Amino acid sequence: MKTPKFLVPKKNHLLLLRSRQWLIAFVGLLICSCNTVHDKEVVPKKISPIELAVLPAVDGKASSLGYAGMLGGVHNGVVIAAGGANFPEGAPWEGGAKVWSDFIFILENGQWRKAANRLPTPLGYGASIQTPNGILLIGGNNSKHTSNKVFLLSYNTNDKSVEIKGYPDLPESLAYTAAAIQGDQVYVVGGFDGVASTNSLFTLDLSRPEKWERGKDFVGGARSFHSAAIQETSDGSKLFVFGGRNQVEGGAKDIYNNYIAYDLERKQWEEPRPISPNGVNRAVNGSSAQTMGSMHILVYGGDDGVLFSVLQDLDEEIKLQESDEIKARLISKKKAILNTHPGFSKDILAFNTITQKWYVYGQLEESLPVTMLSFGKEDGFYMISGEIAPGVRTPKVKQLVLGEAVNSFGAVNYGVVLCYFIITMAIGLYFSKKQKSTKDYFTGGGRVPWWASGISVFGTLLSALTFMAIPAKSFLTDWSYFFLNITMILIVPVIAFVFIPYFHRLNISTAYEFLENRFNYVARVLGSLSFILFQLGRIGIVLLLPSLAISIVTGVPVEAAVLIMGVLCVAYTTFGGIEAVIWTDVLQVVVLLGGSILAIFCLLSQSEVGLMEAYHFAVDHNKIDLANMDLNFSESTFWVVFLGGLASALITQGTDQTIVQRYLTSTSVKDAQRTSYLNAALTLPATIIFFGIGTLLFIFYSKAPERLPANLSNNDSIFPWYIVNELPIGVSGLLIAAVFSAAMSSISSSLNSVSTAFCNDFYKHFKPKSPDLKLLRIARMTTLVCGCLGMVLALWMANSNIKSLWDQFLLFIGLITAGLGGMFLLGMITKKANSRGTLIGVAVSTVSLIFISLYTTLHILLYSFMGLVICFCVGYVFSLVFDARSINKTI
Repeated sequence: MKTPKFLVPKKNHLLLLRSRQWLIAFVGLLICSCNTVHDKEVVPKKISPIELAVLPAVDGKASSLGYAGMLGGVHNGVVIAAGGANFPEGAPWEGGAKVWSDFIFILENGQWRKAANRLPTPLGYGASIQTPNGILLIGGNNSKHTSNKVFLLSYNTNDKSVEIKGYPDLPESLAYTAAAIQGDQVYVVGGFDGVASTNSLFTLDLSRPEKWERGKDFVGGARSFHSAAIQETSDGSKLFVFGGRNQVEGGAKDIYNNYIAYDLERKQWEEPRPISPNGVNRAVNGSSAQTMGSMHILVYGGDDGVLFSVLQDLDEEIKLQESDEIKARLISKKKAILNTHPGFSKDILAFNTITQKWYVYGQLEESLPVTMLSFGKEDGFYMISGEIAPGVRTPKVKQLVLGEAVNSFGAVNYGVVLCYFIITMAIGLYFSKKQKSTKDYFTGGGRVPWWASGISVFGTLLSALTFMAIPAKSFLTDWSYFFLNITMILIVPVIAFVFIPYFHRLNISTAYEFLENRFNYVARVLGSLSFILFQLGRIGIVLLLPSLAISIVTGVPVEAAVLIMGVLCVAYTTFGGIEAVIWTDVLQVVVLLGGSILAIFCLLSQSEVGLMEAYHFAVDHNKIDLANMDLNFSESTFWVVFLGGLASALITQGTDQTIVQRYLTSTSVKDAQRTSYLNAALTLPATIIFFGIGTLLFIFYSKAPERLPANLSNNDSIFPWYIVNELPIGVSGLLIAAVFSAAMSSISSSLNSVSTAFCNDFYKHFKPKSPDLKLLRIARMTTLVCGCLGMVLALWMANSNIKSLWDQFLLFIGLITAGLGGMFLLGMITKKANSRGTLIGVAVSTVSLIFISLYTTLHILLYSFMGLVICFCVGYVFSLVFDARSINKTI
């Protein structure tokens, strides 16, 4: 019997079926390879100890014994070490007395020398804080008393001397204390007052160093011999206090294997939590702590308290023992333990303040001293002298240079990225042949389908900053910014039924042409000029920040990454026009979303969790909190995110030329509206994907904390770091190409839109009779110049310290563009708004926002909302005040 034709598989159907099977097999292979990658051993950390000159001998002795409890730090490029104590006449259990020092030593050009002056009194075991004006020495003790004095040591580069200046006394005497600094605030926590340990907290404002303020006493018992550091967390900056013991006169009551944290903003202490590297609780008495990167603290050495407890128990037995013979045996046993003491810990522990996980960062060949003078410097961590065993000091000085072993990006990954770049350039060259007029160059000549424009809008809004920043944000905090992206969907009806019909009815070339039609040319210039300046700055930022992240994780120089992205974008945008921009956007969105979905599968596989298990883990750690419903407008509450997001979405999608230009490429209002709908349809799943990646990164690095580098200083590098170091070869290249693609999508859109705005809003206004081909050359030249300016700006910022100033400039321009949203609304939904009233509204809005940014705590997300509302209300009121007939004249 003959088989019916409709049951016979066609060749295309077979090809489609086989392609799908190959795709499934390929994805499965990639996921399996993700497991293989996770099974790799962690590359050891790079710890390079450098022996520096030992402390100099004093009082005619041949060599220095070293000191425990020294104070000091770095000022004006030299190291200052002062005070401390040792046992020059023998071990304390052999009758040797502890002697405190008042000497000041200076390390300059690799050599130590003794300063001409001395400390006001012999002193040791206080806290030291480095400030721009010098080194604060806080508290301490000597053989006579425990001190409440505070001094500032500073190095005079002219006469090469150490100057000493008194500071306000502590409210109580403290030794074996710890201190940390953030900004102008110095925090001193705990310590021994001469009788017992305390749980006190004192703060001093260095901008007004009049007196110390007492803070809230910490929880979990009094402690001394602890260490402290300040680091960022999911909830803001916190002061962390590690280990220590509750010292009382004659002994220690408790030895702590935990840490406590103090929220600097809320001024609240948190309950103690264990110090548990590899799941084993550990005490770290007399350790040193150093902030590292953006989310880690390293804890160096410390005494685990095991032999300390044994010795303390022996002391109790000796006191209670009445038999001289047994007492002698106990004393002999104690001396044997002391004389053969193995030293203290060799481990450097790392603590991640986001995941709150501990691990052993690395181990030195020699034991780390306790109660040493230690501090961080640009070239490493300095360890000066200290106690290497009970009663035994060392004069050694070491500099530890810490680093992370970075996986090579590899030839295969570079090949994948190169292939992507070649395809991008090919698209640009293909469409360059179709650019015969400015209509082709600016709007695609009506040849761009609505779905491609919609994908391009989505790609433009989803920059490389978003690609990296959203996962970083959800890793660091939660999903509280989720509704910021949802507002982009909610605003679509307004865009589709108010803005798009208006733009098409007027048959305009730029969004700002509407402002001239509705008001006057000054309004158009204001809108277009602020847009152009903002986009030039945005090009520099979008080039720089992803380049910084890529440089950290791949080793590619920042300058090289900037130039690669910049040159490619300028090339295909200059020659290919808006069509090249849109179709490369389509490719870039496919690469970006495809790579992101693949990353989710790999994260789930490597974390060895299913979706439900991952969800419950995230919920237990408060990582999927969607909304804070508090009526607080200073933090990212739901109301701040929602209102600010709506205003920002309205301004971006309704007035930004990079988006409006996509609407104008459509030949009908209906297709332009479909463009907006498609962008909204893509936004929701993409938002879930990128927030989900951040949450899964949190789970992955919670289960494997040692795989996240402690020196990671750029939070936005978390996802790129995972891509390069955890994903299979080839897949890493694809995902890094996605980072490039996200950046290039935004940059190319900015370049073409700036060119469009300049030619139509400025050049054509002053030279309206210019031939179209000449205008096309001007447009290409404008694209080239803007691209070069953006690259120069990015390279300048990469090699200077003006990033914060540039952020302020972008903020200022942003304050103006916030008012532009109100200007567009005034023109579209009111009939009585006129040019003078509207411009006054923009001016009042800008001034108001500058005031708000300087003198209020209003969250920055609300600036767009406030600017829009102020401009609209003020502009409408002043339009009613002025006579429209005498005002609405072209200026």
